[in-house]
Amino acid sequence: MAKKKIDKKNIAQKPERKPGKKINRLLGMKDITPSDHYYFSLLSQKAQELAELYGFSSIKTPIIENLNLYKNSTRRGNEKDFYTIEAEKGETAVLRPELTQGMLRSCFENNLNQNNEPVRLFSIGPIFRKEKLQSGRYRESTQFNLEIIGENKPMAEALLISLVHNFLKELNISAQVQINSLGDKECRKEYNAKLLKFCKERGKRSKFCSECKKNLEKNILALLDCQEGDCLQLMSEAPQIADHLSEDSQKHFKKVLEYLDDLNINYNFNPYLVRGLSYYNDTVFEFWPVNENGEAQGKLSLAGGGRFDDLTGGLGGEYTSAVGIAVGLERVLNKARDSIQEKPREEDLVFLAQLGEQAKIKSILLFEELRKEGFLVRQSFISDSLKSQIEEANKLKAKVSLIMGKKEVMDETIIMRDMESGVQEIVAYKKIKDKLRKKIIRKEGGFYG
Repeated sequence: MAKKKIDKKNIAQKPERKPGKKINRLLGMKDITPSDHYYFSLLSQKAQELAELYGFSSIKTPIIENLNLYKNSTRRGNEKDFYTIEAEKGETAVLRPELTQGMLRSCFENNLNQNNEPVRLFSIGPIFRKEKLQSGRYRESTQFNLEIIGENKPMAEALLISLVHNFLKELNISAQVQINSLGDKECRKEYNAKLLKFCKERGKRSKFCSECKKNLEKNILALLDCQEGDCLQLMSEAPQIADHLSEDSQKHFKKVLEYLDDLNINYNFNPYLVRGLSYYNDTVFEFWPVNENGEAQGKLSLAGGGRFDDLTGGLGGEYTSAVGIAVGLERVLNKARDSIQEKPREEDLVFLAQLGEQAKIKSILLFEELRKEGFLVRQSFISDSLKSQIEEANKLKAKVSLIMGKKEVMDETIIMRDMESGVQEIVAYKKIKDKLRKKIIRKEGGFYG
């Protein structure tokens, strides 16, 4: 049978495949490429290790939360910054714009505070905001959050500031703490009335930017947070909230500043710092990078936080004291890429125990000295009970406990206890590091600049 000839001209030619239109990442988003991810992972690990050293426990909350969790407790109360999602049963969900509210919700929902003891939590994860696009600001970013729930002492603010101060310092990042007090509700009510009167004086209203004009009636304090040139100039002449603090708020703020002085932390009292969030009371603070001339630059702060006692009751828990701080890891990484190095781990644990306020301050300073020199150190600075601290040292299987009280502070000494034998000796404070080097085999790993 003869083969039928195939007419090649009638065979349909395959169309030429052209590449599709290039799809780029969404506006305001940023890739973390493999080379960036190496540094980012090291930075995240450093944050986690430091948080755990200071006695904070890790928590992970959902990226998607109920809109109502943030609706009345976020930046300027403005929902246009949210990425919303339709959820079940007609509910509206949101890609979380902050970590704080989810961490508080989880604390109350899971009864983490049931023992009436302060709860210390930290979390590292992404947040999503439709931010105004600027250099170094993204709509998806990663935060390192630390929260202390159920603690009203000024030491809580000092501890958070000290932790982040040392985190940045070890990365060779020069920063200054900007700090202010917003007082309680009554303080702010009186101050808001005076600030509104000032802003409505003849000739001033027209000089405000469009956003500040909206906030004149709905959130007057947000005007102090504006970075527009004319608004900054106007607010530099405005009354200061520090002049309207109650006696309790004054005492609390003064004590926080005294602790920062004792801990040798560089800070600047900034009477116009309000953080732009509606839920803060009393202490607020930010870490601003410092340039080569030693001038603080605040448009893109590296970290910020404050006290938010009034927020807790609105999220399903009883009203309780709380204070927290959030660190922007992308911003920190941009400043610290060349200073992150690895150091190998070694062995053995030292526990610092203290009794009394001055001993606590001195122990915090010693804690940082030992940690920076590579010793594996742990502590419980929040606890005022020496017995519970020694129990914690036993639980951690510490090899040595260093104990300091009022007498040791006055005598410039410290008690060194061998936790296995129970044998104690009194050591001169200035010789403690040399004594530990002879006794301790293991040292702490970490990142050193």
